[in-house]
Amino acid sequence: MSVSPLVTESPLRILLAEDDDHLATLVGTILDGDGRFTVVGRATTGDDAVALCAEHEPDIVLMDIGMPVRDGIDATRAIHARDPGQHVVIYTGSDEYSDVARAEDAGAVGYLHKDALTSPDVADALHVLHSNYLSSVPDPE
Repeated sequence: MSVSPLVTESPLRILLAEDDDHLATLVGTILDGDGRFTVVGRATTGDDAVALCAEHEPDIVLMDIGMPVRDGIDATRAIHARDPGQHVVIYTGSDEYSDVARAEDAGAVGYLHKDALTSPDVADALHVLHSNYLSSVPDPE
């Protein structure tokens, strides 16, 4: 049985699903400036997130729960229908446990509060979430 590497040499590819231009720019700048990440696309609707995920095959989808057209929960469900192994991290401003449960039911494997997105620590949080995700994925061999 081989062990999956938890740290990669190349930056992790992020698809950012956020309809607020200001927040998307801020988060993109933080992540692109970190060196461990590169933002490969930005979705402004849930439908865009599904399509861009198929196109770019990112390492992580950072998904707002409140996306227009198709919300982040439904978009996550559609992404997982196409690729059950896709790593989706949902975020919201809500403190409701039901949002966490709905995100997990849809296939999200990480959850952040929206306030964390503007923190300089967001890159560290995403890196830890992704490392934990990789360590929990069964080795196909």
